[in-house]
Amino acid sequence: MSTHTIHIELPDALLKRAHVQATGEARDLITFLLENYVQELDKSQRRQAYEAYYAAHTSEDEREEKELLDDFSFADAEITEETIK
Repeated sequence: MSTHTIHIELPDALLKRAHVQATGEARDLITFLLENYVQELDKSQRRQAYEAYYAAHTSEDEREEKELLDDFSFADAEITEETIK
């Protein structure tokens, strides 16, 4: 993974409110927040893609998918039971 260096200036009051007292802590906090932002963005994009995919489904597609799910429901139940034990 390559890294990029960026320079940002944050108000002291903001860092104090976040209980950040050192540059390393600030870096870790910003990294954490950016990673969470990217994950939420990915989730949102994935959700939109699923919505578009299912909106384009025909009733025939839905019926076939339901049949496949029904065919494998016994295996899902077995795996769930094994996981619980």
